[in-house]
Amino acid sequence: MDAYGLEDHPDLNDAKWIREATRRAEKEARANRPGRRRRPLPRLSRGRARAVAGVALVAAMLSGVAAWSAVGPDRSRPAAWTGVDLERPFTGTPAAGWADGEAGVVAPPAEAVGGFTADEVAQAYERVRQAVIASRLDRRVVERHDVEPFLGLLAPDLQDHMRPLFDGRHDVEATMVVTRVATGWPLLPAAPKVNGTMRAEAGGPGELVVRTNYVFAYAFAAPEPGRVTGPLDIVAMNRVVMDYVVRSGPDVRDTSRGLWTDQSSGFTYSMSCDAIDRGFLAPSIADPRVDGPAVPEREPEEYFDPTQPLLTEDGCVD
Repeated sequence: MDAYGLEDHPDLNDAKWIREATRRAEKEARANRPGRRRRPLPRLSRGRARAVAGVALVAAMLSGVAAWSAVGPDRSRPAAWTGVDLERPFTGTPAAGWADGEAGVVAPPAEAVGGFTADEVAQAYERVRQAVIASRLDRRVVERHDVEPFLGLLAPDLQDHMRPLFDGRHDVEATMVVTRVATGWPLLPAAPKVNGTMRAEAGGPGELVVRTNYVFAYAFAAPEPGRVTGPLDIVAMNRVVMDYVVRSGPDVRDTSRGLWTDQSSGFTYSMSCDAIDRGFLAPSIADPRVDGPAVPEREPEEYFDPTQPLLTEDGCVD
């Protein structure tokens, strides 16, 4: 898309590559775009989920494609779930025992991979770790919507081409890169909970790929605490499966050396559909109540489990 300025990047001047990347993006979108359907959502069932099927980020930006899909709400909670301690808002959720904030973003011991030494792998892990923290946990990004702390970690060429993604016209696509909460829905002081992994493997010449798979749980301040009946009213979850590429070597020009984002996919759970439709995260209690019988589906533990397959359904309603 011209709006992103990607057409000038040397790696995208190959017309065959562009056509193939766009074709993959459009095919992915068609495969993951089911018909939207309305389902009644019970008051205590704050378990809607939405998935975004990502292809290589550059390809998605070129094609302008974002594919969303859906599941129904989760079961109503028993009485034991009612009430929330706002100082310990994750109690009663699958994230209760997870690490707090950046302590949950931990790299494995570095080992030599392909032609990269263990030290080079360790450096790549640290770069990616800082990018994960900045994009999903740094409150300047998440709450104040200042994305520079994240963009500043990327290779200069990618910074230039990605910055227009945050000009206010592409907020839905931007969710593939960073998490930003909806205006009027600040986070509680409690640090988000984090669980997941990263691993390295050799990519193309001069490319070290780090594959990340993390689940982030965010606790929100509710403007009307009396409406909160359980922790999943104010805790929203975001799972992000994202590949990063560290580019180096004599064949990579100076301004392209460093960290690049690549393929991205994931889903949100127990969130506001209205907010996610606009590209922002808010808790499920932010949406109006819709009465009706619960629709059976997976237990919350499955959604919070980073080892489970990614969602392919869409639980939001029209």
